[in-house]
Amino acid sequence: MSFLASTMGATTDADVAAGASIRRHSRSFSFASRLLPAEKRADVERLYAWCRWCDDGVDMAPSTAAAAAFVERATDDLRFIADGREPSATESQWLAGLVHRHDLSLAAAAALLRGMQSDLTPAAGFHQDDLLRYCFQVAGAVGVLMCPILGLHDRRFLPHAAALGMGMQLTNIARDVAEDWRRSRCYLPIQWTDGLRPTGGPPTPSGVKKGVAKILELADGYYTAGEAGIDALDSDARLAVRAAARIYRAIGVKIRKRGCRVLDQRVRVSALGKLWLFVCSVNPGGYMPPRPPLGDVVAGPLAAAEKLLFEHGVR
Repeated sequence: MSFLASTMGATTDADVAAGASIRRHSRSFSFASRLLPAEKRADVERLYAWCRWCDDGVDMAPSTAAAAAFVERATDDLRFIADGREPSATESQWLAGLVHRHDLSLAAAAALLRGMQSDLTPAAGFHQDDLLRYCFQVAGAVGVLMCPILGLHDRRFLPHAAALGMGMQLTNIARDVAEDWRRSRCYLPIQWTDGLRPTGGPPTPSGVKKGVAKILELADGYYTAGEAGIDALDSDARLAVRAAARIYRAIGVKIRKRGCRVLDQRVRVSALGKLWLFVCSVNPGGYMPPRPPLGDVVAGPLAAAEKLLFEHGVR
């Protein structure tokens, strides 16, 4: 049996492992994915497992050299997939099956790996443009990869998908400042934090608060732009994506309520809170903060997402 044929078929033990990955690593995405029909959910789980494998391959590597070797191996697997050959890693084989079934963008997958690679050499200066590029690479690109699985085939809505992923990543960054700092990383732009960079000492709470407040303000526009494109998805995928967006956005709301203090406690949305947000998501107008006319809110995020799609060769 050819490699292409082997990627098209039945559930395997590896597929079970893919489902376990999302349940183990992301309670929010796991909750939202359960709202998808079985076939879509299985493919979303496979894609999530590949993304998580890429993330862990860098974050959990014993050395920078080992992490760089991992990125090179994963990039080689993308070339094998493009050539119709079998990639070496099981997780890459899951991705290959998705590429062949749904025509996923390998350029978007390569963008994610470039984001992982950028973590190996943190920039001495990190500005808003660097932040947005990184958010596109590690999350906006994932939104693009999700599109064919969830039934979005109109290229005009790719910026919306990228923007939604970027909004979620901005929330992640705001929440995980302390965890990132321990890895000698800081994604808060220096102009928002009085030059804050990980230099060995602890981060200054005042600089973190200012940076987190700005990032959450920026994220609001990206969420709004992303949600504006959800109706372009298959009808059986909209509720899951809307719920995921609102659960992540609620993390930012909780951070604001805590005065943007993220160094002492990692903010989470409770199971009851997720259930409430699911109920609100059934009504597309529910649980949305007041906002100015849509065009004023989404123009900037969509333009930025479109620019980054072009920069990374995602068509």
